[in-house]
Amino acid sequence: MRFPHLRLLAASCFAAGLAHAASFDARLETLFRPPQGEMMALSPDGQRVAYTSELHGRLAIVIIDIDHPGTKRLTVPVASKPDAANPEAEPPVELRFLHWASANRLVYAPAERVVPLPPVTDQDGRSAPNPDGPTILAPIMAVDADGRQRGAVVDAHDFQETPARALQSMADLLRSPAELAALHRDPIHWRMPHLDVLGFLPQDRNQLVIGTYGAYSVPTQYLVDIRLGNVREFGGDWPLPPGEPQVYDWFRRKVVGERREAPRPTTLWQDEDLARMQRVLEAKFPRRTVELRDWSDTHSRVLFCVTGGSDPGRAFVFQRLEDLPLEIFQCAPWLGADKLNPTRWFEFEAPGHAHLSGYLTWPATAGAEPPPLLVVFPAGLPARAQSAFDPEAQVFADLGFAVARLNHRRVADGAKAEDIPALRPGADRIAVADSRAVVEWLATQYQECPFDRGHVAVLGRGFGGFLALRALQLQPALFRCGIAINAPPDLRPWLREQEAGGGARRDAATEAIAVQGADGNEFPVLDDAEMLTNPVLLLVEAGRSAAVDTGTEELRARLTRLGRTPDVLALEPASEARAAVYRKAGEFLRRQFPGVVVQPAPAKDAP
Repeated sequence: MRFPHLRLLAASCFAAGLAHAASFDARLETLFRPPQGEMMALSPDGQRVAYTSELHGRLAIVIIDIDHPGTKRLTVPVASKPDAANPEAEPPVELRFLHWASANRLVYAPAERVVPLPPVTDQDGRSAPNPDGPTILAPIMAVDADGRQRGAVVDAHDFQETPARALQSMADLLRSPAELAALHRDPIHWRMPHLDVLGFLPQDRNQLVIGTYGAYSVPTQYLVDIRLGNVREFGGDWPLPPGEPQVYDWFRRKVVGERREAPRPTTLWQDEDLARMQRVLEAKFPRRTVELRDWSDTHSRVLFCVTGGSDPGRAFVFQRLEDLPLEIFQCAPWLGADKLNPTRWFEFEAPGHAHLSGYLTWPATAGAEPPPLLVVFPAGLPARAQSAFDPEAQVFADLGFAVARLNHRRVADGAKAEDIPALRPGADRIAVADSRAVVEWLATQYQECPFDRGHVAVLGRGFGGFLALRALQLQPALFRCGIAINAPPDLRPWLREQEAGGGARRDAATEAIAVQGADGNEFPVLDDAEMLTNPVLLLVEAGRSAAVDTGTEELRARLTRLGRTPDVLALEPASEARAAVYRKAGEFLRRQFPGVVVQPAPAKDAP
C-alpha cells in the first residue's frame, strides 16, 4: 500500500504546524480535551439527538432538533458547580445511562459514587467502622426536550433501608428512617442500595424499571414514573441489560449485535436490518470506520459515527427515506484538519503469513530532511486495537517524528486456542520481530517520502512499555533509544498483580503469555539488563503498581552498576503534569537525536 500524496498533505499542513507549535501547553490542552459525543442517543421518533459535551469544564448534555439544528438547541449541565466546602457534592465526570423515554423526555444517570462515612468511636474510645452507610449517590435524572422540566427523579436515598430488627411494631413499617430514629432511643442504622437502570416498559415508556441491591433487603425491582417520581414495586422479571461488547436494543429488549475488537473495529449484527444499514453506510464512507450508535423505533433514522485518519470523528443521522446522511456534530470541532498531522491506516502480510496493521502519523512540519521514526507498542494485556485518532501521536508528530502505532497480531484480532503453541515460545520476541517487519515495510512503501532509518525510537505503556524495553534489548541496532511508561521490567509479579486486580482477561493470548511468564526463564528484561545498552527513559507513576515500582528500582540499580544510569521521571497523576512529561520526553529524544527533534515551545509562564 502506497500513499504518494502524503508529502503534499504534510506540506499543506506546514503553516498550521508552525502556528500550533507557538504554545505547547495550549496545544496539549486542545489535543487531550475530552471529545463530544462519548455518549449519544436518538429519540424514538428520530426527531432529536442528545449527546454529552463539555461546558466550562463540566459535563453537559446537548439536545438538538434534527430538522432545526441551528435554532433549536439546548445545553443541560449534568450537575451544578461543585461546592468547595462540601467535596462530597462533587459531581461525577461521566454518565452511565443516556436514553430517550419518549419523543420529548430524556432520562440520564451520572456514574454512581460511593462515599464512605467517617469512623465512629466505641465505648472504649477506639475507632470503629461506621455502622451506617456508606452514602451512595446514584441519581436518575430526566429533562424535557425544551428544558422546562428537569431534575432528579430518584436517588439511592429514596430507597434507604433499616435492618428488620429495628422495626418494633407493624406501624414502624409505615414510618421513614427519620421517624423511626425519633421514636426509638437506640440508634437505627441505615443503608442505601445501589441502583441499576433496567429499561422502560414498552407499553408505557414513562415507567422506568430500576433494580436495587446491596442494602439490607434482597435485590428488588421497582417502577419509577419519570414525570412524577412515583415509585412502586414491580413484580415482573426484568433482566439487567448486558453491557459492552453486546449491543442492546432498548425498544425490542434484546441483544442485536456484538462489538468486535479488531485492528479496525467492527460490529457483528444479529439484526438483519441493522446489518443492511451498516453495509449501506460503509459504502457511503469508504476507507472509514462506521459505527451505528442508536436508532429510532422504526429504524427510519439511524444515529452513527464516522472515524478515520486524522479526523477524531463526526456524528451523522441517516434518513433512510431520503437516503441522506446528515452531519449533526463533530466530536472535536476545535481540531480542524489544518490543525492536525495527517494519519493513515496501514496493513500488510508479513513473512510467516502474519497480518500486521497500525496507523502512521506524519509530521506536518517535515521538511526536506527525512523525519525520525517513533514505533509505539499498544498498551494493555490483551492489547486493544489502536484508535484512528490518538492525541499522543499528534504530540510526537509535533516534535518532528513520524509515529507508527502498531497492533499486535493475534492479540488484536482475538487469539484462538490453537494459537497458544505459537505464542508460548516467545510472545515478546514475536512482537519485537513484528515491529522490525513494520519498519522494513514502511521503508519500502515510503521511498518518495522516507523517514530516517538511522533515527528510530520506541515507546510503550504498561505491557507495551515492557515490549519497548525488550525491543531495545533484542534490536539495539534498529531502535536507538526508547521510552517506557509504567512498564514492568519483571513481568511475572506484574501478571499476578494484574490478574488479582481483574486487569488481565484470560483469553487465549493472555493465557499463553501468563504461562510463558510463569516458566521463570522468559521475559528477561531484568535478568538480561546488560543487554540494555541504548538510552532509555523510564516514566513511572509511583504507587500505581507495586510490581512496576519495585522492578523499575531494580532495573535502575542494575543499569547504574553497569555504568548506564537511565533517566527516570516520577509522574504525577494529575493531567496538569502532562506538559512536563512530554517536555521531558522531548528533551530526552532531542539528546539522542540532536538537530532532529523539534524543541517544544516554552511554558506559558516562561520568560
